[in-house]
Amino acid sequence: MQRYQQQILVPQVLKGGQEKIGNAKVLIIGAGGLGVPLATYLASAGVGHIGIVDQDSISITNLHRQFLYTTADLNKNKVDILKERLQQINPEIQITTYCEKLDENNAMALIENYGILCDCTDDTETRILIGTISASLHKPLVYAAVLEWTAYLTVLNHKQGITLEDIFSSQALRENDLNTCNNSGIINTTCGTAATMQASEVLKIILDLESNLDGRLLCMDTLNNIFKSFKIKKSC
Repeated sequence: MQRYQQQILVPQVLKGGQEKIGNAKVLIIGAGGLGVPLATYLASAGVGHIGIVDQDSISITNLHRQFLYTTADLNKNKVDILKERLQQINPEIQITTYCEKLDENNAMALIENYGILCDCTDDTETRILIGTISASLHKPLVYAAVLEWTAYLTVLNHKQGITLEDIFSSQALRENDLNTCNNSGIINTTCGTAATMQASEVLKIILDLESNLDGRLLCMDTLNNIFKSFKIKKSC
């Protein structure tokens, strides 16, 4: 427990809360601009079992925001390198990697083994699939999306029962399918800001703390430092 000494001093954590963190199982889908900082914070906090899903290899365009990868890692599998670096940060935790694309053939089997899900993807169909399966299994989903200087963050399928369809319909997501980081770009600090807040939401869920993002959508404009949240109405 010495590794987490400062964390344990926090009243909402203490020794019992740290034990909860150590027993938690979190699945991160996407090992990119959101997934790397998110996984780093969760591993450092002592989340006992972290799963990471990503089929991509490391390219030079990843390096400006995916800071655990280096030039020497180019063309290597993201999940392999990320696991190696996270185990160096915290060898006490378990990390399971899946070098494959999450799709209809494997999603249910992967997701059902974890208590909390994190959407760190940049692919519309994958987002829809994660939202659908997490809702069907009643698994809390910490959702984030980033573009240019903007980020969106919310907690789905948790105490308020809000689903992805309550915020963005599948049709609306598909209509904006080309509006991605690959096409529009991304500022690396926007990824870091969103991922850090994702990590905080994961810890709140583990510790059974209330969050005002369960039932609300946070919109972050990091260019102008404007943060707004909107209450989500559940679809009938």
